[in-house]
Amino acid sequence: MKIKSVGVVLSYYREKYKLTLNQVCDGICSASTLMRLEDGVRCVDSLTSSLLLERIGKEVCQFEQLLNDQDYDLWRARESILEHMQKKDYVRVREELLHYRKMENFNSDLHEQFCLYQEVVMLVGDLEEGNLKQQEIWEKVYKTAQEALQITKHGTVFEDYRKKQLYTTTEAKLILILIHYARNKMYIRQEEILLDLFHHIKYYDTERRKQELGSKILLEIIDLAQKQQDFDKVLYYTDQGIDYVSQGRACAGLEQFRFLRARILLTRYGADALKDDIKRHEIQKECLMAYSICEVFGDRQQIKVIERFCEEELKWQITELVM
Repeated sequence: MKIKSVGVVLSYYREKYKLTLNQVCDGICSASTLMRLEDGVRCVDSLTSSLLLERIGKEVCQFEQLLNDQDYDLWRARESILEHMQKKDYVRVREELLHYRKMENFNSDLHEQFCLYQEVVMLVGDLEEGNLKQQEIWEKVYKTAQEALQITKHGTVFEDYRKKQLYTTTEAKLILILIHYARNKMYIRQEEILLDLFHHIKYYDTERRKQELGSKILLEIIDLAQKQQDFDKVLYYTDQGIDYVSQGRACAGLEQFRFLRARILLTRYGADALKDDIKRHEIQKECLMAYSICEVFGDRQQIKVIERFCEEELKWQITELVM
């Protein structure tokens, strides 16, 4: 079946997945607008149609979605912003966001959500680089991410949570950021929301988005379990992460789960870990697999972390075995 138009894709998969109009379009457009789009009327711009497609984990050619010349100009501006974001040229990004907000046809909250999300990513970059104004930046991350998410997820996802929701890529990333940087703003039902998000990614999404977001969601679930000192749950979701990443086309992220499993096993076994040959070899095996993957990807920083862990915690020189 060769699917050419946005409307046909939406209609076909919405019916296939037994989704209602409101489930797909909630916060993006009205149900009547989505119905018209499915009927073949080109009534929304490319950003709106992209977000609708993301809710059901699909994508079509960008040019198929373009509505008119103004929409093309906005699309090109977004592509340029994303290109400079990849290069971390934040000075240029801020200039282009300012221009984007002034462009003709910038008349949708969805365009503002796009801008706010880029601002959140830049703020997170400042946090990760150890900017001295950590508290001030963190408050901005929290406030801006909340503002962006509420554009399409009215109220708050955390307080007005409903199971089996559909998510765009931006919504999923904003939820992950809010949970990761929650600090003392502990959200209720965090784990439930993350599991719902993981179900959506696993069931609906493209291979590309599964690779990009799936492991991040599982790592956040593991982090919550670690804070609760529920090591059985940590180990369970670590094994889930290993299985999940191994099923993909790439192994990126597998080293994180393997090395995490080694650390968790050491914590669970305690002092017995180094005295019991079977337990010690199990931990060493996980370290070796993580180390080998890091070598393949050339991750020198993580290689040094694993070497230091083996030397200090296991009293073992991993380099003697891999050289």
